[in-house]
Amino acid sequence: MNILRRLTYRSDLLAMTRFLGLTNVLRKCYFRWAVSSEGVFRAKVDGIDVRLYAHTPEELRAIEGNLSLEKDFLDVLVANLGPGDVFYDVGSHIGQFTIPMSKVVGGEGQVIAFEPENGAYGRLIAHLDLNGRSNVRVFKKALGDENALGRIFVGGVCPSLLLHLGDTEQQSASEAVEIVQGDWLVRTEGLPIPRALKIDVEGYEYSVLRGLQQTLAHPACELLCCEIHPSFLPAQVDVTVIVEFVKTLGFAHIDISPPPPRYTSIHMVAAKRETSHETR
Repeated sequence: MNILRRLTYRSDLLAMTRFLGLTNVLRKCYFRWAVSSEGVFRAKVDGIDVRLYAHTPEELRAIEGNLSLEKDFLDVLVANLGPGDVFYDVGSHIGQFTIPMSKVVGGEGQVIAFEPENGAYGRLIAHLDLNGRSNVRVFKKALGDENALGRIFVGGVCPSLLLHLGDTEQQSASEAVEIVQGDWLVRTEGLPIPRALKIDVEGYEYSVLRGLQQTLAHPACELLCCEIHPSFLPAQVDVTVIVEFVKTLGFAHIDISPPPPRYTSIHMVAAKRETSHETR
């Protein structure tokens, strides 16, 4: 199966299959090989078994793409968290981080997941059930720097929170979401302070960080993995603004990774002490 998977991603073979009109055939063959008759795809995430539903070759490709592009974050988190730790997954999507990290922290630990978009939230809940995870608490909310109502764009590959709704076309491809200030939610729900967080909110990251600044500044919070989307950030906010703000919260070690080819986001790993980059 790994050989067939590699073939479906080889650029030279893909070019040839596109020329011959066989791209869909190749991907369907791999899909039938990789996905069970129940529509379940089994993956190894840093050696951790994860099961996810994939109903089409396109869904399978999107899942594998996300796991590949976010492997650097997963490597750092798996290497630095362990049983009993608390992890916040802000923008948890369908559970690519939530599920493996719930296994890393174990029954004595906890994962708090935030996913406001209807479709992704439903798939996240289904995946938690599929993997038998009972140490995850899910909030169908978007985190921000104030309590408000907003809309999330659902017309693209990845949902993203819209700060300014312009034309009716954008509004028709969006859905209403509840935005809550992170620190307020931590206080009102009595949530434990996380040892680590992952934030992936498609351009809304600065608002999330501002809303969680008391939580992030807490000594128990040691590690932050944040995907930054420069082209989606609001006016007067850039990568430097975000990095400098994170430094004020006590994160002394900040590593910025350039985006891979054909990918526009930037990965920031921020820690309050030296971290291990070795996977288990």
